[in-house]
Amino acid sequence: MILPVRTPLPPARTVAVVDASQRREGATMAVDFALLGPVRARVDGRLVPLPPGRLPTVLAALLLARGRVSTERLMGALWDEPPASAVPNLRTYVAQLRRLLGPHADRLTRSGDGYTLRVEAGELDLHVWEQSLADARRAAGDGNPAEAADLLAAGLARWTGAAAEGVPRRGATGRGLHLLDEARWGAVERHARACIDAGRPGQAVEGLRALVAEQPARETAWQHLVLALARDGDRAAALVACSEARQALVSELGVEPGPVLRDLQARLLRGPRREAPAGAAAPVVRTLPPDPEIVGRDELIEAVTGAEPGTVVALHGPAGAGKSALAVRAAWALAPAHPDGQLHLDMCGSSPGLTPMTTGDALASLLQALGVAAAGSAAEQLTALGTAVRGRRVVVVLDNVVDAAQVRRLLTGLTGATVLITSRSMLSTLDVRRQVAVGELSPAAAVSLLAHLSGRPRVAAAPDDARTLAGLCDHLPLALRIVGARLAGRPDWPLAAMVTRLADERHRLDELAADDLAVRAGLSLTCRALRHRAGGAEALHLFDAWGAVGAPVMSLGLARAVTGADAHEARAALDRLAEVRLIEPVAEDRYRIHDLVRIYAMERAAGHPSDALHRARCYYLGTARRARDLLRSNLHRQPDDFAEKTPTVELADDQDALRWFESERVNLRDLIHRCAREATTEGDRFAARLVVELYPFLPMRGYYTDWHDLAEAALAGARRLGSPPDETAVLIQLAGALSRAGQHPEAIGTLRAAPAVTEAPMTALVLDHLAVALTHGGRLAEAKECFGRCVELHRAGGQRSSLGITLNNLADLHRQLGEYSDALRHLTESLALRRELGDRLGAGITTLTIGQVYAEDGRAGEAVAWLTDALDLARSTGNTESEWRALTVRARLSREAGRLHEARADLADALRLSEAAGDEQGAAEVRQSLLDSQ
Repeated sequence: MILPVRTPLPPARTVAVVDASQRREGATMAVDFALLGPVRARVDGRLVPLPPGRLPTVLAALLLARGRVSTERLMGALWDEPPASAVPNLRTYVAQLRRLLGPHADRLTRSGDGYTLRVEAGELDLHVWEQSLADARRAAGDGNPAEAADLLAAGLARWTGAAAEGVPRRGATGRGLHLLDEARWGAVERHARACIDAGRPGQAVEGLRALVAEQPARETAWQHLVLALARDGDRAAALVACSEARQALVSELGVEPGPVLRDLQARLLRGPRREAPAGAAAPVVRTLPPDPEIVGRDELIEAVTGAEPGTVVALHGPAGAGKSALAVRAAWALAPAHPDGQLHLDMCGSSPGLTPMTTGDALASLLQALGVAAAGSAAEQLTALGTAVRGRRVVVVLDNVVDAAQVRRLLTGLTGATVLITSRSMLSTLDVRRQVAVGELSPAAAVSLLAHLSGRPRVAAAPDDARTLAGLCDHLPLALRIVGARLAGRPDWPLAAMVTRLADERHRLDELAADDLAVRAGLSLTCRALRHRAGGAEALHLFDAWGAVGAPVMSLGLARAVTGADAHEARAALDRLAEVRLIEPVAEDRYRIHDLVRIYAMERAAGHPSDALHRARCYYLGTARRARDLLRSNLHRQPDDFAEKTPTVELADDQDALRWFESERVNLRDLIHRCAREATTEGDRFAARLVVELYPFLPMRGYYTDWHDLAEAALAGARRLGSPPDETAVLIQLAGALSRAGQHPEAIGTLRAAPAVTEAPMTALVLDHLAVALTHGGRLAEAKECFGRCVELHRAGGQRSSLGITLNNLADLHRQLGEYSDALRHLTESLALRRELGDRLGAGITTLTIGQVYAEDGRAGEAVAWLTDALDLARSTGNTESEWRALTVRARLSREAGRLHEARADLADALRLSEAAGDEQGAAEVRQSLLDSQ
């Protein structure tokens, strides 16, 4: 067992680690659990006596899971081979735990096929430990190693033994406990690193000695121990530790120490560095820029510095991601293991106004830095470079590389050196040991960097504005540094002022410039470099077309539509844009573009007018219409000029239609909102027509918020058009969304405000939706009258598809009135119509309604059969809403029949579906049913 790290904290510092017992001043915690050592539970301040045996294992599994634990997982933690009586035995253990929890027994509940133990924030020592780790990671990322060391010491002090000490390590629970122990050991090493960086190496020694005693084969722990002893001035003890490490590694693993330990031992044996006599040895060369402060890149730095010495590591990423700073920070971290030289060479591949270096230029610069004459041919200079670095521990940063060709030959002269390369493109053709992708920061790290640059009190006073600012900067270090510098220079500006400046897309890139830093300049350079590559002109043509559309995601279909290219040509252009990191792949034939790059593309597109936007609108509306008709035909379209000459995307069936809608939802949403902002005649017409085609996709997949927001965005444009049919069609969508949200009076008012239309089918459509809203609003007599008029109009006009819909809705009204015979009569006709017309989506809805009627009429056997059929149809058509509703009704029947296990299983599925759909009312209904089934 590792002894807990009891590092004394300096009296001048305080560490914000809140113990559960301190959560309420002067109060005793109701419940307090411990997992970092022997499993413990306290109830109202009293230690609960956990009898030895299987009960601590059950409690450990529940605490470790932090949510529902399946019966299978619990049995796996308790037995290697569960006995026949495993399930009843498990129930007994759970009942015993409930009794021990006393007045808090309701925290331990049955949940689906398993159990859940509710633990609030701060009640489990594991939560506090993890918070201390997160705070320490933030402090280290902010360049505060002393604070990180204190936080880690406080967190480690919470451990009183191995995780769940004494609990058998079986199954998934056992693996989880092993991972907890591993996290503790890793924290001991991070604590040591922080102590060393803070100039307090002696404070790390006790914990490291305990760690190597427990884990003698852990080479990284030995490395930290040797370094801590050496930095603390105890060279003799450090050399002894080197010897002990070798003995342990040979004994435990049969291997010799790795290069890091061997290098540390060699440096200790050499003793303190003395001035070498003239000509005796090559001088140490250091041309690195100052060591930069890096936030939120710990894992990437570890990925770079963790490579074997003498290898090549390539960092690639978009403009502004901070690749250069990251490489320089890594080189400084590698400096102790490369004491003979640390070199930096800017290859000028992404430096505005500078010509990229040739191999000859780079050779001459490196030889000059190493003090070697740059004479002879290129081959002779490469030989001279190889001779200069051979046998020396040197790290070289080749920064801002254009492509693999720029450095391929250079690397032959750097054999044996550790080389870090940065570039925008991934240099996949180089013989590189490790490729490291550098992207945007995490949202939390981006806010932390902003706080570091502009002042922590400022960010702490306006955290929401700070998060918004970080998002407007795409979480890219360059943009954040520019914003931070501008804020630092204007202490009178609140963060909200900068948010306002950046919120306007038309001027965002103007705002993201300070001194010699500018986001636009970096993107411009990338585009200029791309133009000179093979296929670059075609890629930039697509980039400008993308800017004209402004969509956040580009699919192969959209790329073909806006350029007129075939699939092969469009893929090649997308690949070129991805290679230079202007875009990034998110799925096969789908790419996303960061906001700042998208804004730059829009700027370029404004200077290159094209018909790309109209082509995109034709593509989206044409494909949406074909997809809509595969789900349910739209019989009320008006003529317009949004038409593709040849369909770009082929849709075979309703499943293809759903997949296309899902994949393009983010773009469809963006296009409608963009049209609302631009307020042009073509844009208004496009938005009004597109919203109508998004029905029934949006409600059947539960995207109620989108349905409401997009209908509301398109409504103003429909009114600007002065077109009653367009306005009415959009109002119908808005009313449907309001009704789904439970806002029935608003839905009724919306439909009654619709302008008069002369077309009978449109009039019937308004009446049908009005009747539905009246039904949901409890105004059943008015609803019945509306449905009656609607049915008459459908029959007179021969609108068989619409008649099937209205008959189903009318039947649902009869169901609510308890008029089951009338309901089934209408449903029988509706189902026949829908099957005859091949309307699988509608047939599924009517089948569900029949099941609901039989269920309420007390005919459970018939109801279950219809509901099972409805589930099959809902799943095959992708109708998530019908699926969770059918599950809820079937669960009620199972519960009434005493089949509680089946009921809970159906309700668990229904809850997952309704929550994913964003249906708050439905989810609340399912939760209540779950409570009733306990």
